[in-house]
Amino acid sequence: MAHNPAVLVLGAYASLRVRDGALDIIHGPYGDKQTLRIDIDASPKPHTILFDSHGEFLTGEAIRWCARYGIGLVLPDGPGRMLTVLQSGLEANEGASELADIDPAIIRAQCVADAVGIAREIVRAKIEAEASHAGQHDPHSGNTVAESLPSLDMADTIPQLITAEAHAAMAYWRAFRNMGLREAKNGNLPRTWLRFANRQKGAQFLGSKHASHPINAMLNYAYVVEAGRLAKALAARGLALQIGFLHADKKGRNSLVWDAIEPLRPAIDARVFAYIASREFARADFPQTSATTFRLARDVIGEVLDRVCLPEREIASAADFMLQMIERHAEGERLLFKADLRRRKRKGDVNKESVLWLTTNA
Repeated sequence: MAHNPAVLVLGAYASLRVRDGALDIIHGPYGDKQTLRIDIDASPKPHTILFDSHGEFLTGEAIRWCARYGIGLVLPDGPGRMLTVLQSGLEANEGASELADIDPAIIRAQCVADAVGIAREIVRAKIEAEASHAGQHDPHSGNTVAESLPSLDMADTIPQLITAEAHAAMAYWRAFRNMGLREAKNGNLPRTWLRFANRQKGAQFLGSKHASHPINAMLNYAYVVEAGRLAKALAARGLALQIGFLHADKKGRNSLVWDAIEPLRPAIDARVFAYIASREFARADFPQTSATTFRLARDVIGEVLDRVCLPEREIASAADFMLQMIERHAEGERLLFKADLRRRKRKGDVNKESVLWLTTNA
């Protein structure tokens, strides 16, 4: 590969196989196929491979190869949903993160922890980050976002916390209402794309969710990829991804992942808007898929994700934050939980078996 992006975006009919120790990739429609090869000594390797279409084919050896080298696989699974591949077991090598089995002591702590207390800290961290980010664009909006913070201490239910979060979010997104796309000469963009009126979903624009604006689509792609990275980091700490606090437990959803990403959203947003400000766009960047719907061109998706992905230390810090919140609010399980953390840090406590599984995020 001439260039190793942080996120490799593949098109239709992508196939992944391992040949001569390297990952061979073919993707694209018939007559316009592209081939890529990632050697074992390629540096740096992408941290994520995103399948942005349909007809994927992956061999088991390709899945194991990606897990061995810490490359996340993210496959679309309907609007706003994804499948990602995680690895379990303390065995990891060749630059992959140390991965731990889901731990009974940690699961017990998750189950008994004070959900309202943890959700409050998640929302507090998110609002503080939103106030800081919005304040850089509009000091008044930043102050308005921060006005929601005192209400968190008075909230004693999850719905009350969600209400405070929603009020802060309205003020937060108002700070970016003029942050639309910059049009290239003869770009022929719809006038509504030159202004970012609000952050909402709708059926006009196709992204990782049905987004109503191309900026929303870019944000959705970034959130999905970072959620995949967070899933791996949380699993590496032995956490059960399905047990959430701010996000209710829901069949088929890794609620803890969406809890953990909340404080990171403003940092992701900042990178997306910085990318948008650095580039001019034309209608060709948004292929039309029907009379009323569009999508991001794969090159644009690749550019966005290459620019906006957070440093690994920020992903790790977000996972550690969740672990610390669970420890703090684990009540009677706290001593068992802390003892288990100390045990897992001992070098001799290593499980040499490794297991792969698919998990769905919504």
